[in-house]
Amino acid sequence: MDSTPTIFLTGATGQLGSFLLAEFLGFGSSIAYTGQVICPVRASSNLDQINWVEDFYKLPDGTIKTHKNIHFVPCELLNAHNTAHILEQYCLKNHFPLPSEVIHAAAVINISPGTSKSTSNAMLTEEVLLLAELLKVAHFSHVSSIAVLGGTAPLGESETLDPEHFHPGRSKASISDYALSKMESELSVWRANAEGMSVSIIRPGVILGIGPKSSTPQKLWQRIHDKSLPFITDGCSGVVDVRDVAMILRRCHENRISSPVTAVSENIDFNDLVTGMASGLGLKLKLKLLHRVPWLNRMRALGFLRHLPFIGVYFTAQMRIMLFSRAAYNGSSGESIAEGYISPARSFKDFGTLLSKRW
Repeated sequence: MDSTPTIFLTGATGQLGSFLLAEFLGFGSSIAYTGQVICPVRASSNLDQINWVEDFYKLPDGTIKTHKNIHFVPCELLNAHNTAHILEQYCLKNHFPLPSEVIHAAAVINISPGTSKSTSNAMLTEEVLLLAELLKVAHFSHVSSIAVLGGTAPLGESETLDPEHFHPGRSKASISDYALSKMESELSVWRANAEGMSVSIIRPGVILGIGPKSSTPQKLWQRIHDKSLPFITDGCSGVVDVRDVAMILRRCHENRISSPVTAVSENIDFNDLVTGMASGLGLKLKLKLLHRVPWLNRMRALGFLRHLPFIGVYFTAQMRIMLFSRAAYNGSSGESIAEGYISPARSFKDFGTLLSKRW
């Protein structure tokens, strides 16, 4: 029986997970991993995202999907005990070790302020941690988000957030449901660490990548492509190429990096972000730019509309933060692991070319 650790990877059919599979198979920046990688899938899962990654790397169809070391195993992650039983049966049948390492890259991605009922990141992470405990894994790597970081500067003022700016006790009134769910998830991982589990935590910024037009990670690409973005603000955020995140995640996992790592290649103004993405798609957009002065105060004055159905979500504190935040993120911890980031300009070109071709 092969002694190389078997890895249990959640989220393999998503944007980051599919690029991580390519990284493990040696198509990215790292040499190929020789062990087995088990990827849980639901009955409703499809492999469209993996088709995109195979196309991006110019691989023959099925190179990743049918690789002998990659195993798509039907199971329900929200039932850890049943999943453990399925894994025992599967590994016994296929003559390789049970997973002794877990990489949790699955997540519900939705930054809209009004999505608490559909955001189950915390529950999902709790079950995957329970599974890791049942399997007695040697290491657990968790993909968090820069959404968990927060500072003290007033909204609209510049501030740089370091990895230690994780303050889960701050006021929940101005935090999106997505950010709350990611904070709760990360807290669960830290609790597991305090109880003896070896963990790594990676906090990527807004991930630039590729995938089906209907997929949530491509929402901004899709709106730019369809010219359906009504305006742009002078806010900013931290971005990072999906290839860098996949490589950083693998290196953190294999090297058992215990300190949280922020993966942000550049803090970019929304106007430059949208313009760059449009250029990658071969488009030129002319959008109305809403400056935080006076629009931030105008939105605050209309805050009483937040209780209205349908349109209320656009007048919440969370929406104001999403549109006008000037927070920057210190991505040096990820840069040292990646040994340099892919520039946003290259991401725009590499991904935009394929998206414009396939969309």
